Amino acid sequence: MFSRWLMAVFLIVNSVAAVFAAGARAQDIDPHLLYERHCGGCHVAHARDFVRKSLERRGGDIVGRNSGVALGTFMARGHGRLDASQAQEMVAHLTAIFDGGGLFQERCRICHDRAVLFARRELITKGGRVTGRYTGRDIETFLANHGRIDAGEVETIMVMLKRQLATGE
Repeated sequence: MFSRWLMAVFLIVNSVAAVFAAGARAQDIDPHLLYERHCGGCHVAHARDFVRKSLERRGGDIVGRNSGVALGTFMARGHGRLDASQAQEMVAHLTAIFDGGGLFQERCRICHDRAVLFARRELITKGGRVTGRYTGRDIETFLANHGRIDAGEVETIMVMLKRQLATGE
């Protein structure tokens, strides 16, 4: 009798934990998917192209090239019908792309897929380090002698790759 009761409690606790875990995952926002679903229909298909064509830095703000309105202000006004957390994530995403300066596109894309696809398909985070999913190779160390990037650009690429991994579904 006691063991059945204990088993029932165990199953209930595990079920509740699974619901909370699923809810937590459901609230994670993949900014690439968000852009493609909410922005790409009116703007260009990919956020990188939108950033390059439509945004610029004026003073300390990233602003719309035509409007001059700060990106955060513009998004907070409800553009794209995003809720507050989605708008905040979109601002962070577009800012990160802007700050990356297109380095991956210029130096890595010749051999690799889009950054988001490459990172999520080929890389993992292991022990706080980005490693090759299949090679186990430490990517930061590997980049020191890979491709056409110099030592000063490794940090920019690593920030971008970590963001791609952290924001994936």
